[in-house]
Amino acid sequence: MLFHNKNKEFLGITYMILCMFFFAINDALIKHVLLIYKDITILGEVIFIRGVISTLILGLYLFFKKKLTLDVMISKPLHGRGAVESIAAVFFFLGLMYLPFGELYSLLNLAPILITASGAFILGEKVGWRRWTAVILGFVGVLIVVNPNDLKFGFAFLYPLVSAVFITQRDTITRKYLKNFDSLQVVFITSLSVTIFFSFGMILNYQPVNLEIFIYIFLSAIFVTIGYYFSVLTIKTANISTTSPFRYTIIIFGIVLGYFIFKETPSINMIIGSLLIIGSGIFIIFRQKKIGITD
Repeated sequence: MLFHNKNKEFLGITYMILCMFFFAINDALIKHVLLIYKDITILGEVIFIRGVISTLILGLYLFFKKKLTLDVMISKPLHGRGAVESIAAVFFFLGLMYLPFGELYSLLNLAPILITASGAFILGEKVGWRRWTAVILGFVGVLIVVNPNDLKFGFAFLYPLVSAVFITQRDTITRKYLKNFDSLQVVFITSLSVTIFFSFGMILNYQPVNLEIFIYIFLSAIFVTIGYYFSVLTIKTANISTTSPFRYTIIIFGIVLGYFIFKETPSINMIIGSLLIIGSGIFIIFRQKKIGITD
């Protein structure tokens, strides 16, 4: 029995790492497209096309599994989560355009720290001094990454921080309202909401997309859908408290992709600050596991 549990934990961790890998590849493809155009206004069209492909794949899967029900399609909490995710996506992609991968992912991964603070203030959860200390150290890590004395990328660092705030609210909604939905149902409505949201950007600034760009977008849709699939496998296979620390592997993938594809060299500040953010986040996850908070 113990061996079986350990095997499931190992599988869950593997799925989480694969999930982060495919998400990072997807982001790299989107960043590549944005840099080809050198125009952030193309973003609406790019994400709309990607969203149509991804939503169709997810929708067909749910339809054949008989999980695409009316309750799912008209759920206000699901669409509310999708709206929050859409706003988070806007700020994330702005950061993707203007920041190196390593810095972007480091600041974005402030979310677990913000979730702890948000849980205390919004959900009334009790947070002890150990976790508050980790929260403070996480914010210190942000200051080190940002390095206010030398804003190399201007105020673009605000984009992932704002995105992290909305991701926190998204996860708060998930914890509070969406326990009765299948993970892929949540992902489907989120994908649908984001696609509709970004369609307005496409309408306002439509540009012809050639075959090469479409292939990049199509591949990003495939990779993000595979990432979603592994995220669901992660949840179904092992406890979140076991797999969550490995969410930070996306920072490593980001640094590697940034270095080899976009010639981005991580700064000492970014590395030290990231380690503080990662350490604080992992401590919070393990502390919550110890005191019995598993969601």
